[in-house]
Amino acid sequence: MTKQKKITIFLIALISTLVVGIGAFVGIYILQKNKISFNVNDTLPDGQGREATVIILAGQSNASGCSRDDYLKKNVSPEKYSEYENGYDNVYINCVAGLNVSDGFVKCSTLQGEAGGFFGPEIGMAEKLNELYPDQLFFIIKFAKGDTNLYDKWLSPSSKGKTGTLYKQFVAFVQANVKYLISKNYDVKIEGMCWMQGESDSFSVEHATNYEVHLANLIKDTRRKFKLYASDDGIAFIDAYIADNPMYWVYCDYVNQSKLAVSELSPMNVIVDTIYHGLSCSSEPEENPDLAHYDSLSELKLGYLFAEEVSKFFD
Repeated sequence: MTKQKKITIFLIALISTLVVGIGAFVGIYILQKNKISFNVNDTLPDGQGREATVIILAGQSNASGCSRDDYLKKNVSPEKYSEYENGYDNVYINCVAGLNVSDGFVKCSTLQGEAGGFFGPEIGMAEKLNELYPDQLFFIIKFAKGDTNLYDKWLSPSSKGKTGTLYKQFVAFVQANVKYLISKNYDVKIEGMCWMQGESDSFSVEHATNYEVHLANLIKDTRRKFKLYASDDGIAFIDAYIADNPMYWVYCDYVNQSKLAVSELSPMNVIVDTIYHGLSCSSEPEENPDLAHYDSLSELKLGYLFAEEVSKFFD
């Protein structure tokens, strides 16, 4: 692939992501006097005190999901795709992912990605959680948006600078969903947060070299915000490397080194080595590969890896 073609693909992907992002939260949240609030549609039966394991999924486009559902359908058996399409009786999701909003908790299934026809790590997470813990009830709270950086969009209060709007929306969305689950008589415990982000911070050396401190602060502030709902051991933070592609993500090494350094700050911090596990962004669609986003089976595998790591912290 020529350098000119790579640049063209990048510009197309960037413009598409920006278009998807415009208006992503219009009508979803209410902003009054700098206070953001979300309405959670009532879609669940009374929990009758049943234990509810909550997992947060957040980040940018490879978290929200830009992997193509039609390729997933091609790459798995009809039986397996039907399983994904029908969802899992013990794994529910409520998400804000780009333009896609599940509008209340629904069974975790296909097409919960950034926009129509796409999916994210949640399918692999749901499949693995159902396999490992078929009798346990899970709720995935997913808040992610493509083309967003940690440097200012996700910037948390402990970092210097203005707290990011996306961080504020994220906190409000998680809080609204947790309070809804509690109001429905579920015994809520947030076990972990899965984070797939960093690509948008790899274009600037300033963003990349500040990633470590901003990420550490994000984890600290998130744990503090949701401490009331955390499991006895606290909230595990499961991070993942961005793709090792300096031709595309210029300072990916800086970002990944920062992720590794932060993972070593606490036994409750984990890094998923997506490079070691061979996750690919190079094959789909066949005629014009989307080099920014994981191929369908790699996105599925990312979900497996997230679920396997976070499950190690279950009480």
